Amino acid sequence: MNIELSLNHREKYKVLRKRNGIKLRSISKELEVSVPMLSMYENELANLSKEKENMYRLIILSNDTQL
Repeated sequence: MNIELSLNHREKYKVLRKRNGIKLRSISKELEVSVPMLSMYENELANLSKEKENMYRLIILSNDTQL
């Protein structure tokens, strides 16, 4: 039995962040947004500005040890 998971972009970045041990607190300091705001963003309850969204992705990708 082959199970295929379909993750959206936010879910993929959340998985990468957790896999690499990146805390929301460290990202929130760099982006100057609250931890709850980042959590809501990852869970698709809120949006970030395009600039902050791009910075969020760059932070996670630059810390990805699996690249």
